[in-house]
Amino acid sequence: MKRLTQYVSIFFLTLFAIACSSGESSPEKVAEKYVSAIYSGDADAVIKMIYIPEEDKSSGASTMITGKLQDGAKRAKAYAEEHGGIDKVEYQPTKYLNDDKSRAIIGINVIFKDNANKNEDLKLTKVDGNWFIEVGF
Repeated sequence: MKRLTQYVSIFFLTLFAIACSSGESSPEKVAEKYVSAIYSGDADAVIKMIYIPEEDKSSGASTMITGKLQDGAKRAKAYAEEHGGIDKVEYQPTKYLNDDKSRAIIGINVIFKDNANKNEDLKLTKVDGNWFIEVGF
């Protein structure tokens, strides 16, 4: 009986872990993580969420993109601090841009504590099963 309880417990823990990890890389989750990272100034986290095509990585453009993202994270953090921090973030429903649902746009509205707000559309792309933010430089 004790072994049966152990197996059942392991089974439910496994199901719980699978349920929590599924959807980890959805456009919505990536958008939430991106907004949190950019307005807290976490450039390293932002850089990990950005899609950089292979040709840009090999041509040295990734260094320029990384620099711009670091600067952007600093400016976003300063902006959030100027406005008292983030009060809430509203996300629009995900709009898929193609039939295989590998590209999407999510509209976001960041509302700051002083009632200032910033609207932005985040473009996302799915690469090897994971969602990334697309940027245009």
